[in-house]
Amino acid sequence: MPLDLFNYTPEPVQEDPFDAHNALPSPIFFPVAERLVGWRTRKETYEPIKTHKAIIRTTDKGDSVRVLDVVGSGYKLIHNKELFAAVENTMRKQIPATDLQGVQIKDRVAGWGRMCYREYVFPKIRCTLTSRARSDIAFRIIVQNGYGGSALRTHSGAIDFFCTNGMITGDFHSTYNKHTSGLVLSGIDRTIERAIESFTTNKERWSKWAETPVKHQAAMDLFKELASSAKLQDNLAAQYLHERDARGDNLWAVYSALTYYASHSEGEFKMRSTTEAQDTGASTMLGRELKVAQWVNSDPWRKLEAVA
Repeated sequence: MPLDLFNYTPEPVQEDPFDAHNALPSPIFFPVAERLVGWRTRKETYEPIKTHKAIIRTTDKGDSVRVLDVVGSGYKLIHNKELFAAVENTMRKQIPATDLQGVQIKDRVAGWGRMCYREYVFPKIRCTLTSRARSDIAFRIIVQNGYGGSALRTHSGAIDFFCTNGMITGDFHSTYNKHTSGLVLSGIDRTIERAIESFTTNKERWSKWAETPVKHQAAMDLFKELASSAKLQDNLAAQYLHERDARGDNLWAVYSALTYYASHSEGEFKMRSTTEAQDTGASTMLGRELKVAQWVNSDPWRKLEAVA
């Protein structure tokens, strides 16, 4: 049968889910270079240190801006753009194309670029908690890299679209090396696979928390045991009352109070001024999320989970 050119509709070309974001300016993509290091002698001469070199952040013209790290002379500098391109290529292989569509990406830096974070949220991989929990949760991965290192740190978890609270449920490490054939990532494929498995497992756990009633005093006792200060204890307790009004007096409301603290840096949970001055806000907030992940695996939380 001859081809009907008038009625023929070509297959739509699938847009790459990462291209649109990578075409935009990003705080994690900046020029870096290497510089010699040394020390000044008593005679005011310069003595080079041949075993080490500095990794520096530069301007677009190549002018030095800030030292990011001092590394061994054998260290091979890998730019973030090349590294994250390799990570995303692995995601294309490990995650179905339909689940990659609509991926949301957020980039942050700490220490003026010493540590870089790229957060991926996958709206197509999600779950909804029933009852009063009022949570629509999507799969999330944060990939962390610092200039001067040779390992990626990948934090897996989720984000609650209802309140933008972030949750970390897994913490993985993958190594990378620069060879003559190109950049080689080791273990990132298995990391992504395990992260998705963890999300699936946690869906059941979160659903159970939403159906598990908690007495007010039990929640207050938990905050007392977890908080490092009386002020944090009071603020967690106050946030729990807001969460309880919205979600009910259940274990998910308790957890939401903790994840709110980890995801918001304003109001009662505002960061210290020194944190902003030292450009460590991104690492501070990630540290809060990791702390909450520790809390929900602690003995006080397990005790509440068992008796609630």
